[in-house]
Parts: sequence; C-alpha cells; structure tokens
Amino acid sequence: MDETDRAQTLTALLPRLRRRARRYAATADAAEDLLQEALLRVWRRLAEEPPIDDLDRYVFVTLRNLARRSVPLAEELTDANMPRVEPMASLRIAQAEVLVAMSHLPPAQATLLLDHAIDGESYAELARRHGLPIGTVMSRVARGRARLRARLDLSRNRPVADMLNQRG
Repeated sequence: MDETDRAQTLTALLPRLRRRARRYAATADAAEDLLQEALLRVWRRLAEEPPIDDLDRYVFVTLRNLARRSVPLAEELTDANMPRVEPMASLRIAQAEVLVAMSHLPPAQATLLLDHAIDGESYAELARRHGLPIGTVMSRVARGRARLRARLDLSRNRPVADMLNQRG
C-alpha cells in the first residue's frame, strides 16, 4: 500500500473515527484532539517496518488505546515533539471528508448540490439547465444538504458549501 492509498484509506475512515472519538471523549474538542493524535501516531507508524496488515483495525485500536490513557494528550505535546503540519492540512482533510460523503448521495442530489455550492448557480439556472421544475431542484438540494450534514455530523448553522468552496 503506497502513501496515496494509505491517505485515501485514512480519509475514508475519518467519519467513523470521528464518531468513535466522540464516544470516548467528554467534549467535541477533546474528541478532535484524540482523533488527531491517533492519526498522527498511525501516520508515523506507517513509515516504519514492518508494514501494518490491517490498517482499519490498527487505527481504531490506536484511538481506543489513546482514549484509555489517564494522562491528557495536551500534557504530552511539546514544541519539540509536535510534527510539522502544513496549515492547509485540516482544510484538505475536511474537503476530502465532504467529497467522500458526497459520493454516498444519489447522483441527482450530488450533481445539483455541487453545481449550486461550487459554481454558485441559482435554483432557476439549475432547473433550466437540467430540465427540472424549480421545486424539484430546491428539494433535491435541500435533501442533499441534510444528508451531508447528518453524515458529517454538522450543525444546521455550518454550511457544507463553506467546506467545498475553500481553496487549499
């Protein structure tokens, strides 16, 4: 498994890992910290020999083991042992999560949602271009947004379009 395959595997696991981390942690912030620490440890381990046979299982076990530790993660991290991460890494991970979630939408919803969110097409423009009634376009976009929010565990106040529109 090369680096690209590993990155895609980890990206595909993010929604499940995030849900599991939220079960282990007391707050959403603590869950994010736990998830990031687990991913960093697994990524470092991937560079070593021997290779990891079952990456999915290994990531979940790492997450569980970190959650069971009694010492808070924040106390372990120092400037000396913090990995260098490009500032756009979290944005790219978020965008990848949205695209994975989009792949689970029905194609009609995904197409309309992308055209509306990324290209900024109005409902009327979408209806005209796709030959659909405007009400159908509006309901498909709304259902697509709702499914994405549920899959990504986003609040109603967090627009999915924001995650798609940001450029890295």
